[in-house]
Amino acid sequence: MPTVDNEILRLLVEAAPDGFLVVNAQGQIMRVNARIEAMFGYTRFELAGRPVEVLVPEDMRQAHLRDRRVYQHNAVARQMGTGLTDGSLIGRRKDGSEFPVSVSLSPAETKHGTYIVAMVRDVTEQWDLVSERNALAIELETEQERQRIGMDLHDGIMQEIYATALTLELALEDIPEAELEGRKGVERAINQLHNTTRNIRSYIFDLRPRQFTGDLPSAIEDLAREFQQNTQINCGVGLGSNLPDLDMETAVAFYQIVHEALSNIRKHARASFVQILMRRTSVAFRLEVIDNGVGFDTSAEVGQRHRGLRNMVTRCKNAGAELQFISEPGKGATISIELPLAPSGAPRAASAQ
Repeated sequence: MPTVDNEILRLLVEAAPDGFLVVNAQGQIMRVNARIEAMFGYTRFELAGRPVEVLVPEDMRQAHLRDRRVYQHNAVARQMGTGLTDGSLIGRRKDGSEFPVSVSLSPAETKHGTYIVAMVRDVTEQWDLVSERNALAIELETEQERQRIGMDLHDGIMQEIYATALTLELALEDIPEAELEGRKGVERAINQLHNTTRNIRSYIFDLRPRQFTGDLPSAIEDLAREFQQNTQINCGVGLGSNLPDLDMETAVAFYQIVHEALSNIRKHARASFVQILMRRTSVAFRLEVIDNGVGFDTSAEVGQRHRGLRNMVTRCKNAGAELQFISEPGKGATISIELPLAPSGAPRAASAQ
């Protein structure tokens, strides 16, 4: 029976996972489903009879109106936005907020005229995934470049400076003891080269961390030892008992966070002592990096130049751990990582984002 068929069709449209929107030849909204209401924040009664441009950001409405009129003269089923350079379309909610959408258009010929049916999908999640993938690709490219620069410094410039310092030390032996000024000048040059070597070693520490072998406690101890040698900042490591076995991805993330933390301490903290603690509680694995430096205001917004802090947060989130910055100006800083453990003692799996 037709009434049954119409009712089934109505229920199917209402249950559709995508937004369903019908627009007449004048661009007025004739019908929407529940998904459109949820997506844009309007009720169907608020949308009925209004121009479809109400769902478009204000600065795009004139262009949308022009494109809609052009489409009506050659209405065919197609994906909307195919002429855009990035394929992006933006929707505007009732509260003024904007979000990316995907829109498919199809004309419907009826005895009352041609209507345009639009299927609308919120693609915020897809955009976020693409943005995250692009950010990871940029980070990988940056990391590879850092590795290359660090290797060039270590294998090239460092060796040349060392050879120059050695040449000066040999030359110093040939300068008579009586020629004090000449000897002092050469000694100053040697000391300056040694200071330059220490500085370059610190830069290499920032640029090229040691290759991670999979044993997090041993890797942290090696990292602390290298940090102390390169910076002359005392660095101690405290390892608790019965530490959990972490999967490689999580262990690498924690290792990179500690390396980033030590790099930030060298650059900004003006600390004289750093302590790295790893321990296990009844419900979590905890890793802390503590310094006695100048500290910082944790309530201040993290700017673009503090990319390292943002990287730490992202790595912790991906590992299913919680990262906390504890600090005050003049009172040092603590970076605390806490990874929940399952009752079995194994790390809990990171929740799907």
